[in-house]
Amino acid sequence: MAVYKRTYKVYEGALTPFWSRFFVLSRYSWASMFDSRLFTAFALLCLTPFLVGAVFIYFVHSTTAQALLGMHFPKGNIISNTWFWFFLQIETWLAFIMTTWAVPGMMSRDFANHALQLYLSRPLSRVEYLLGKFSAVMLLLSCITWVPGLLLFCLQAQLDDKGWGREYLWMAGSIFIGCLLWIALSTLLAMAVSSWVKWRIAASALMLAVFFVLPGFGHVTNSILRTQWGSLLSIPYVLTLIWTHLFRLPQHIIHGFHYAGVPVWSAWASVLTMCIISLVLLNRRLRAREVERG
Repeated sequence: MAVYKRTYKVYEGALTPFWSRFFVLSRYSWASMFDSRLFTAFALLCLTPFLVGAVFIYFVHSTTAQALLGMHFPKGNIISNTWFWFFLQIETWLAFIMTTWAVPGMMSRDFANHALQLYLSRPLSRVEYLLGKFSAVMLLLSCITWVPGLLLFCLQAQLDDKGWGREYLWMAGSIFIGCLLWIALSTLLAMAVSSWVKWRIAASALMLAVFFVLPGFGHVTNSILRTQWGSLLSIPYVLTLIWTHLFRLPQHIIHGFHYAGVPVWSAWASVLTMCIISLVLLNRRLRAREVERG
């Protein structure tokens, strides 16, 4: 049949609800990330600390397993807030590597291939575009940070019959807030960097520089001005400082990491400032049109 003889009708199928429209971007972003077998293998590797932690907690509470191995674990001295702090430190650094890997590939293509203009020409706002991309990364990182942390917390509380769960109930909130803070800051920074740098490898390199080179300027500032305020330029420093207080670590650990010279409120202010700067950069870059200057 010739094209001009066809009868076209208005689409009458089900429409995506307005409030959940950004999840379409999340779904396709999630699928594109796992197109790579190497990325899928790394995502599974990130679950290794959780499996090791679960087995360790089981051995701590199983006298039979300890007898088979010829070992003895003191229950109350091992599984504590310090143990969960170290466990989540490992998981969040794995999450940082995943963010540096996934976000530039997810964002850079939209800007390099001018796909953003096609997105925003649909009934999709800039806020919904950001929510779609952010929620995809947040779901991915949640599966290897606070979700395993809370599962291990519940496992430890279930196996311990001496009121451990009631004593450390406050730590469940610390796990969630601490991991959510790390996810929000690293994701917003990666999205801001990727929106301005169209080359994926360069965006990943710049993200690494923000986390590992910028702290060097902070140390130089501390040495020249003989102060500790330059440490606020270090993202790992300020996040770890906040975590030491969220997890109520002993004072000898706080002093051992030289966190005593910087107040906690300044670390929160530094994290908030970095998030605001990232949002401002994203707002300036997200445009429905782009002018090419020759």
